[in-house]
Amino acid sequence: MKVFKTVLLVVLCAALGVLLWLRLPLRGGDPAQTQPAGSPAASEQPEPLSSAEPSAEPTPEPDPEYFVVSMVGDCTLSASPDKREWGIGFQRTVGDDYAYPFANTVQFLNEDYLTIANLECSLSDKKYSSIEQFSFLGKAAYANIMSEGSVEFVTLANNHTMDFGQGAYDDTAAALDSVGVRYAGENECFVYQVGDGPKIGLYCLYNGLTGNAFSLLSETSQKNLVADSKQKIDAAVKALREQGADYTIACLHMGTEGNYETTEVQVELCRYAIDAGFCSVYCTHAHRLQPAELYGDGIIFYGLGNWIFGGHTNPGNGKDPASYDTGIGQITLCRRGSSVTLDSYNFIPCSISSGIDPENGEPGANSLNNYQPTPYVEGGKAWQRAMSIISGTYEGANYTVGNYWDILREMGG
Repeated sequence: MKVFKTVLLVVLCAALGVLLWLRLPLRGGDPAQTQPAGSPAASEQPEPLSSAEPSAEPTPEPDPEYFVVSMVGDCTLSASPDKREWGIGFQRTVGDDYAYPFANTVQFLNEDYLTIANLECSLSDKKYSSIEQFSFLGKAAYANIMSEGSVEFVTLANNHTMDFGQGAYDDTAAALDSVGVRYAGENECFVYQVGDGPKIGLYCLYNGLTGNAFSLLSETSQKNLVADSKQKIDAAVKALREQGADYTIACLHMGTEGNYETTEVQVELCRYAIDAGFCSVYCTHAHRLQPAELYGDGIIFYGLGNWIFGGHTNPGNGKDPASYDTGIGQITLCRRGSSVTLDSYNFIPCSISSGIDPENGEPGANSLNNYQPTPYVEGGKAWQRAMSIISGTYEGANYTVGNYWDILREMGG
């Protein structure tokens, strides 16, 4: 029996040894010893992911977007009172064809972001009188001329806006409102935006700065007027920034009528506007084309001349070919992210009348203004003349006849 027990014990020990050798699990086994085939052991498992965010990819620079702003000169949508019924006058020529004045140039304006003009007349169907020697009152429906021409904004800060008083001014504003044309008056700001496009801040100022009126002031009064104008310019650019304007344009009414040259005060204040923070300057009043200048990071159009000018049937009285010269000043703005800067500028030389030879641009003594601006033929004599005025190399004489009142009389037709 002892032998049997001994043998049994040996057999059991041998069996246990075999089991241990085979490493078979006992009682379900240790999970660490039952990994599926090909799986790493616990000590070989991947480290858990860090809670830190992965390093960000560099932010790509936003694609540039481009926006064109166009500018044209003086728009006087009426003849002077004594010529309103003339067959060659503005009212008889245009009639109710509101698309007529811009018919030859609207293609340059209807694809841009914003077109700016100087509206130098009142618009009303009421009968008003004026003590001014030259005053211009067009019918209210002539606001459609601006909208048909794709003009989105007009400045009312000029020396003719108040010719018929506050009532006519209010009527003008109402007429513009009715056709969706925006505007700003004397020492006023306006921020223009379409959709998510850039906010264009516009400031309008006349302040009695026209060369002829300025020359009548004493030296002390001149200095005070310039100082006052600078203060208003400073306040305006600050106000436009506070309103979130991305790009600012000062619309200033100054210069000397009939002159292709700028005045010292005109240059001083236009440059001051840029130095104060305005991005560009658009000047009107001289009824003549004047130079453009890149200054600082902006551009100054010192004078774009007449555009639709019902105030004269024969500018220059046939003696001054350049009196018909005008054009479209255009700036292209580039927006990258929140930054809006001047990318480039362009000028499209035109005649104020389609009745002038678009290549030679030589009006005769009997040439008439038909109030329909028309592009000059590129490279032609008239085109080159207009471009020489813009570049400041034009050598033609200014239109002067003695004194201011004689000039006004001549320019009034």
